[in-house]
Amino acid sequence: MAALLFTARSLDYTADATRATRDQIDLSAQGQIADRFNRAIDQLGQTGPDKLSIRLGGIYSLEHIMRDSPGDGHTVIEVLCAFIRTNGLAPTEPADPSKIPAVPEDVLAAVTVLGRRPNPDNSRLDFTGTQLSLPGISLNDANLAYANLAYANLRFAGLVGADLHGVDLRGAHLGGAHLGGADLRGVDLRGAYLGGVDLRDADLGGADLGGTNLVRADLRAADLADVKNLTSAAVRCSWVDDQTRLPPGVTRPAGEAAPEDRASC
Repeated sequence: MAALLFTARSLDYTADATRATRDQIDLSAQGQIADRFNRAIDQLGQTGPDKLSIRLGGIYSLEHIMRDSPGDGHTVIEVLCAFIRTNGLAPTEPADPSKIPAVPEDVLAAVTVLGRRPNPDNSRLDFTGTQLSLPGISLNDANLAYANLAYANLRFAGLVGADLHGVDLRGAHLGGAHLGGADLRGVDLRGAYLGGVDLRDADLGGADLGGTNLVRADLRAADLADVKNLTSAAVRCSWVDDQTRLPPGVTRPAGEAAPEDRASC
């Protein structure tokens, strides 16, 4: 009996020691994350063109923290969004996105990192008050859901398979952008330029296309059945096929030839 009691007490002691060790390890890890976070913030605060590499180091350090410590992910996202709003371009309205200069390299890096964030459905990207000019950026499969990208310059951007549902793209320039298979449900595209955009197999359910320019846009297999404010004139010079879904009342372009092959376009 005494031996059994001793064994039970030994097991309790071992369990307590194990828990204490685990707690100590957790505290140490939390301290390391905090140190890394503080260093990254200091790096982001370094100003001037000669400190670009330092700021980039801070941005990518925050990306690692976001993945290593999911509980700190929301804070990292807020910090990077604030960095973009502070260092991005001031918006002009009405704007011609094609004429605004590209954003600085560190801002571009921050946007790219946010597009790779884990658990994107739990966070909204706030770029309010910033006019992003990201021509040619590669954000394939990125999640930018509900981001504010009004009047952005995304010409020839790679956004294949990207999650853009609920994004504000009013007045944006998406000419020649690749959006094949992208989730564009509920997107506000009023007044956007979509000339030559690749929207093959994209889902635009509930998107607002009022005043959108779709000349030479590739709409093959795209789902536009539930879009708002789309007119027959807007798609007259678009490229469609028998899998393209258009809303009631919108006339399907004649034939399936590419728009550039049609004399009227």
